[in-house]
Parts: sequence; C-alpha cells; structure tokens
Amino acid sequence: MDAPWENEQTRRRMLALPIFYFFLYMVCFFLLEEYVHPRYWISSGLDAYIPFCAAFILPYLAWFPMVAGMFWYFYRKDPERYLCLCRSMLLGLTICLALYALFPNGQLLRRPIVGDDLFSEMVRLLRKTDTPTNVCPSIHVFVTVTVALEAARSQAMARQPLLRGALMALCVLICMSTVFLKQHSIVDVALGAALSLGLDFLLRQRRPESWLLFRLLQPRKGRAALD
Repeated sequence: MDAPWENEQTRRRMLALPIFYFFLYMVCFFLLEEYVHPRYWISSGLDAYIPFCAAFILPYLAWFPMVAGMFWYFYRKDPERYLCLCRSMLLGLTICLALYALFPNGQLLRRPIVGDDLFSEMVRLLRKTDTPTNVCPSIHVFVTVTVALEAARSQAMARQPLLRGALMALCVLICMSTVFLKQHSIVDVALGAALSLGLDFLLRQRRPESWLLFRLLQPRKGRAALD
C-alpha cells in the first residue's frame, strides 16, 4: 500500500478520480431529475410521528463540506481509508443512480412551511433546488454512513478521538435531518444505511489496492509492485 502511494503520479490520479466521478454523477442525476418521473411513492406509517424541525437544516447542509473534508482528510492522512472510501462511494452512488432509473421514486411528505425564521427560509430555499424525487435509497444517508464506517477504522482518526467523536455526532445529526426536514421517508434512511453496510461487508473481503480501477490508475512500475 505505502510504496504505490508514494508515487506522486498515482496520488494525483487518485485525487482526480472522485472529482471526475462527481461531475459525471451530477450530470446523470440532473438528467434523471429532468426526464424520469416518479412511479413509486415512498412512505411509512412512522413518518407521521416525526415532526418537522427547520433547525435540522444546519446538519443537513453540513453534509456537503463534511464529505469533501473527509475525502481530503483521508487522502492526506490515511491513504488506505481514502481508497476504501473512493471504492465504496463510487460503486454505491452508481447503484443509487441505477435504482432511480429502474424504479423512479419520490415522496409526498412535504407540507407548507409556516415559520418566518431564518431556518424556515433556508428550508424553503432548499426545497426550490431539491425536488422530492429520486429519494430512495437516500444518498445523504448512504454517503454519511459510509464516511462514518471509514472514520471508525481510520488509524489517523484514532489518534484524534475528539475529532472522531465530533464527526460521529455530526453523522447521526445528518441522518436525523433527512427525516426531520421531510426530505426523506424513514424507508429511504433505512435503505441508504443498508446499502452502505452491505457494500462495506462485500468490499472488505478484498484489499482496496486490488481494486481494478486503482490498478489501472497505477503507473506500470506500481502495477508490477502490486502483482
């Protein structure tokens, strides 16, 4: 693991990989939003017992810098966890896109927001840009649980218990925010977490450096070293 990662060309390629995938993913996601309309409506009886709470907009939006920050943290501090995160994330998000295309879904949980406070205004703005479609499984939850799993195993984060504790608390709040803002049904949350845990179990059977895409991004000398 360490020897191939010391190659600067390899490091640059592995940093570019999730960035390139992110743009590809966003194109596919917006195409689904535009041209694929829900045929399956997701809900659960439990959703009625979860109140709307606009203050959860803060952890919900914190998801974006958290994800980018953890990619950068693992890239700099824990290469093995970085590779595991890339592998799980790219595969899991691709599965989500495929499910949205094959089983177009949405939710009808949103109700008019009556508050006029800052948090309520932020939720109104969020709803203008984030439609209640392509919700199951929840990408917010899938990504959050995946980050938490890698952080729990990270040797670098083990030396920073306060940072890891704060991250885990934030991950819990992010998952909660998806239902308290009525962005998702509890079903979406459960299946997003199940996708993350299932992929984690399957992918841990092989070391990250044996991943085909990682091997292809290696310089020739690096590939020979892995063989």
